[in-house]
Amino acid sequence: MMKGLMKKLVTLLLAVSVVISFSYYPANAETNSGEIALNHPTKTVYVGKKFRLTLNNAPAKIKWYLSMNTDIATVSKTGIVTGVSAGTVKIKVKCNEIKYNCIVTVKDPYMTASSDYLRVGSTGKVKVKGDTVESFSSSFPSVISVDADGVLTPKKKGVSIITAKCASGKTYSLTIHSYEGIKIIENPTFDDLAPTTHMTFEELVGDSGEEGYPKMMPAPDTYKIIVDLYWKVVLVYTKDSKGEYTIPIRYMRCTVGVPGRTRTGTFKMLSTKNRFAHFNVGGNAQYWSLIVSATYFHSILYDAIDANTWTRTSWENLGNAVSHGCIRLPVPDARWIYYNAAPGTVVTIRSGSSSDKETKAISDKLVLAKAPANRPNLKKGKIPWTDNWTIEEVPQEVKFVRYEQGSGK
Repeated sequence: MMKGLMKKLVTLLLAVSVVISFSYYPANAETNSGEIALNHPTKTVYVGKKFRLTLNNAPAKIKWYLSMNTDIATVSKTGIVTGVSAGTVKIKVKCNEIKYNCIVTVKDPYMTASSDYLRVGSTGKVKVKGDTVESFSSSFPSVISVDADGVLTPKKKGVSIITAKCASGKTYSLTIHSYEGIKIIENPTFDDLAPTTHMTFEELVGDSGEEGYPKMMPAPDTYKIIVDLYWKVVLVYTKDSKGEYTIPIRYMRCTVGVPGRTRTGTFKMLSTKNRFAHFNVGGNAQYWSLIVSATYFHSILYDAIDANTWTRTSWENLGNAVSHGCIRLPVPDARWIYYNAAPGTVVTIRSGSSSDKETKAISDKLVLAKAPANRPNLKKGKIPWTDNWTIEEVPQEVKFVRYEQGSGK
């Protein structure tokens, strides 16, 4: 019987011990948690800025504060934490023999802008995080002006450095670019809309020598692209004053897939682009832009990554339905899409109809130079270039994030 009573007593004492131990260690303690807690278990502060660290519902007076790295942040006897330099540091607080931890991230003040590229006629804004601005200035106010609140007004195409003078005595600067809107030709001729019809063969198949990928592109809703499978043409439109895509921008001759190989429907362009690349099934092409799945806009075909290896059959098949599903184009047209059609641009691939007289009239006029009997020597970067746009004129509205071929994105 005594053994039974002793066993019950030990069990009771253990239970009381557990209750006491759980009630003793409060929130943020290195060993346990409870209702007592630091007002900031984590905190971000800028260099030179301060905040107060204290213990909510503290059971006794805080014994001490300690910074584990005073080169990053200091803490006073009353809990005032001051950011010293960029980094992360642990601030310890001791109360009733229990230690609490606050993780402090210190950042350098910096200047930020709503966008580094602004269209003339729009506005933007700059501000400094972590410091108090006393004044803003522009290196070229006739290009981009800035007011006392950091509002930017682009006035013409160009570049300006926007500077903020702050209460700390420091200054911060950003380079802002301004650009015109897309080029819309008033009362355009057919040659304006189909510049490839008056280009030499060398320009239509050669290599411009450009490398890399777009960094910025027009907004995805800038253009709508229509591919007509019946008439083998690509039509590009932009918005009118009502927001409808009725203003023609560019007409292109194309090759489409053999019947049933090019998907029809309306799609939003994806993010895969390739400058000059090899097909998994053989062959090469310039200026790839992914529409959907494995369907790309790209140039005619080459036997190698060399414009001199253009294939005669690929050129002569422009205007026919012979591809595996992709839309083949003369190089200048593939290049236009590569730089101007951002991911998200709407592409409608339609079957088309023999009764569509308007599209037929466009197709009939899209006559390109014939391939010469003897191959010209196409030197990379040395071909003529007479197209009616430049990369510098492309609106820089959205950042382009590229995905690799085969990613499906």
